[in-house]
Amino acid sequence: MNKHIKTGTIMAKHNKKRNVGLIHEQLVRFASEKIVEKKNDKAVVAISILDKHFNEGSELYREFRLFNALVHTKVNDRGVAKRIIQESKAACKNYDANKLRSEKSLLIKVINYDLDDKNFFNKKLPEYKVFATVQALLNEWRGADKLAPNEIIKYETVLEEWLVRSGVDNNKLQKNNVADPLALKIMIEKFNLKYSSKLNSNQSKLLEYKLMNDNENALKQVAKIKRQANVMLCDFYKICDNKVLNEKKILIENKINALEPNIDDETIAKALMLAKLIETIGE
Repeated sequence: MNKHIKTGTIMAKHNKKRNVGLIHEQLVRFASEKIVEKKNDKAVVAISILDKHFNEGSELYREFRLFNALVHTKVNDRGVAKRIIQESKAACKNYDANKLRSEKSLLIKVINYDLDDKNFFNKKLPEYKVFATVQALLNEWRGADKLAPNEIIKYETVLEEWLVRSGVDNNKLQKNNVADPLALKIMIEKFNLKYSSKLNSNQSKLLEYKLMNDNENALKQVAKIKRQANVMLCDFYKICDNKVLNEKKILIENKINALEPNIDDETIAKALMLAKLIETIGE
């Protein structure tokens, strides 16, 4: 029996384990949580799953791109919203439904086996009802034939209203958009290999912000690391009597001051190394 999930006027009937948006969001949050908990091996596994299964050549990635656009797009005109819905319908007809179904089944199997988290699919998300409604429509537009005509109209009306919503919800959702999973995977693996230890708190926070695409806090974290490095360096040279190290003081200071807060991969990598230097000097 189909179940209706209601929130105001939003209703959706679907299997949440096959909801591409929910799965993607849960993987992002899982990786972020594990970084905060300093369980970087678990974070790498989740990021690897994102990287492998949401690759550009997959039907899964194609559906996620469309799903993501419908969830995050905001327009000011209902006519534009209607056109977006019509274009999305047309796009769904070009999918290989069998391949998509197979890719989702494999993804679910990998998540269950590799992450070994019984609560993975049961964690609550604030955007759950929106995600559910969008997935139900994508399924129907591909020919699932599980909704009555009046239900399809109701769902599409709800989606239209979502597309012309206020900007507050839009910003909230955009903040959780995933960063480049491959770049993050490489960053974590490099640091674990180089230092043979878990990331420190400064590194964990920076990677978490980068993973969640929280640019504002990522910039603040880079600036914080830079300030801490300058303070630590100043304190270190007050008691340093090593001639060789003293000769390199200006060079080190210049390198630290040259680090401008940014969110590109190169700056993040430099900030991560600087955070390790702070930890090493402070030991």
